[in-house]
Amino acid sequence: MAHHFFSGFYSKDSIIEAAKFSTIPGSGFAYFAVLAGVFVTAFYSFRMYFLVFHGKEKWREVKHDVHHDDAHHDEEHHHGLSPADDPHEPGWVIKLPLILLAIPSLLIGYFAIEPMLYGEFFKGVISVDAGAHPAMHELTHHWHTIFHSATGMALHGLMTLPFALAASGVGLAWFFYMKRPDIPTAIQKRFAVINCILENKYGFDSFNERVFAAGSRFIGNKLWLIGDVKIIDGAVNGTANLISKLSGIVRKLQSGLIYHYAFAMIIGVFFMLSFYSLKF
Repeated sequence: MAHHFFSGFYSKDSIIEAAKFSTIPGSGFAYFAVLAGVFVTAFYSFRMYFLVFHGKEKWREVKHDVHHDDAHHDEEHHHGLSPADDPHEPGWVIKLPLILLAIPSLLIGYFAIEPMLYGEFFKGVISVDAGAHPAMHELTHHWHTIFHSATGMALHGLMTLPFALAASGVGLAWFFYMKRPDIPTAIQKRFAVINCILENKYGFDSFNERVFAAGSRFIGNKLWLIGDVKIIDGAVNGTANLISKLSGIVRKLQSGLIYHYAFAMIIGVFFMLSFYSLKF
């Protein structure tokens, strides 16, 4: 019951009720989908809770096996298992900010839903056309005639289908993972193919890695080879090589002998006079 007063209830239950009252095409399926989501979310959330905080401490069993298996002494040294690796509470440097963030995140929905969603907090900024969006009109009507307040909405939520589905998800998770963990194991073996598909996320991650990621790396590598290595480095290195060759030629002309320089000057004057005489 307590979770009905938390922010998650007010946000999600408002979405569920909006899907219920909606009349746009596909809203019926959307309502079914969000109801299914309520059950599934409650189931896997409490599955995680029961596996993490109840039952045997699996990390301790793994550490014990590694420590006592002579064949895995090297692996123990590699992983660095020591008492310092045991799970422990974080310091207040981490804990205090989390607490300060958790408190308003839990309670903001209770204090904000009435003024922000059904009140005049956004008056003059956001307007909803009741004709185009009848679901919002119905939600507002329910608020003023049935709920009246955030407390009334939470108490009314205890009598709705989403609450029954959420409670069913919690109960099923408790039964499967606290009382009969053999059942989910048997289901996993029975539907191994479906389990494999779901664990691999329908192959989308593998497809993205092999097609988009690998393709991007291939294109990037080719652009680097052509643009960076051949064009940029080629131009820079080619210019450097050209200057080096020219400097080698010019360096040979610098003999240090005066009569060589005088001969070059005479030849230069001769060609200059020949050019001007031909021009005029």
